[in-house]
Amino acid sequence: MNEYQHYLIQEFADEFNEGHMTRRQLLRRAILIMGSIPAGLSALAAVGCGDDDDEAEATKAAATPEPSSQPSATAAATVPAGSPTAAGGTVQTSDVRFKGPDSDLLGYLAKPSGTGPLPGVVLIHENRGLNEHTKDIARRYAAEGFAGLAVDLVSRAGGSKPDASANTGVLGSANISDLVADMKAYVDYLRPLEGVKPGGVGVTGFCLGGGYAFDTAVESPDVKAAVPYYGTCRQVDKLATTQAAMLVMYGSLDTRITAQADAVKASLAKNSRPSHVQIYEGANHAFFNDTGANYNETAANDAWAKTLAWFRQYV
Repeated sequence: MNEYQHYLIQEFADEFNEGHMTRRQLLRRAILIMGSIPAGLSALAAVGCGDDDDEAEATKAAATPEPSSQPSATAAATVPAGSPTAAGGTVQTSDVRFKGPDSDLLGYLAKPSGTGPLPGVVLIHENRGLNEHTKDIARRYAAEGFAGLAVDLVSRAGGSKPDASANTGVLGSANISDLVADMKAYVDYLRPLEGVKPGGVGVTGFCLGGGYAFDTAVESPDVKAAVPYYGTCRQVDKLATTQAAMLVMYGSLDTRITAQADAVKASLAKNSRPSHVQIYEGANHAFFNDTGANYNETAANDAWAKTLAWFRQYV
C-alpha cells in the first residue's frame, strides 16, 4: 500500500465511521483503490476498519457499480457559464485536451471574456475526479478575474467517469510520479496560454488535490504561488526551497491531516518566499466543499477571500 493509497483508505474509513457512506461503498472503494478483494480487505484491516463479515459483502460490492455521486451541474453551479465577472464581460468555458507526458491530458478552462492579461490558476480536484463542483470552482475564479484550469488526473485512464469511486480507484493505484509529471504539464500548458499573465501561475487543490498542489509547488519552478487545502505533503523538507509563495489551509477537526501543520510551517520558515499556515477552528476535512457533508460556510468564505488575495498578490 503506497502512501496515497493509505491516505485514501484512511479517509474513506473516517467517512464510514462518521456515517457518510455505507459499508458496501467503503468496501467497493477499498477494492478499487487496492486492485483486488484481498488487498482491499487487508488495507481496511490495516487502518482498523476490518470486519469478520467483509469477505462475502466485498464480492457483492465489487460487482455493484455505485450510482453517480457527482453533484449535478445545476446543484454545483453557483457561477454558471455566462455569469458576469468582476471586471466586466462574462465567464467563458471550454473543455481542454492536449498532449501530456504519456497520454492526452483533459481539463476544463474558465476565464473572463475580453480581458487580459489574467493571472492563471491550476485547480486540482479531490479524490473523486474532475466533477461539476470542481468545474464550478474554476468558474468562480473566472468571475474574479482569473484564468482557472481544472485538471483531470484520471486522464491517463480516459478521463473522470460519473462513478466517483471508480475515479478514486484509478487515482489510488496511479504512479505518484506520473501524476506529478502530468501536473507539471498542466502548468506548462496554462502558463503561455493567450491572455494569461506571463511569469508563472498559481496552483491550488483540495484533499488529494491539496497533496498534489504541494508536489507541484515543489517540482515546478513556474508555480509562483500555491494554496493547498487539507492535503498531505509528501515532501515537507523541500518546502524550504520551493519558489512558490505558500498559503496552506487546514481544519482543526481534521486531526490526521492537520497533524502535519507544525512540520510544514517549520520548513516554510526556512524559505525566503512568503508563507502562511491557516488552521480554522471547528472546521473539518473538506470544509470548502459546499456540496459535501463537512462544508463550513464561515471557514470556506474566509479561506476563499484569503486565497483570492494571495493569488492576486503573488501570481
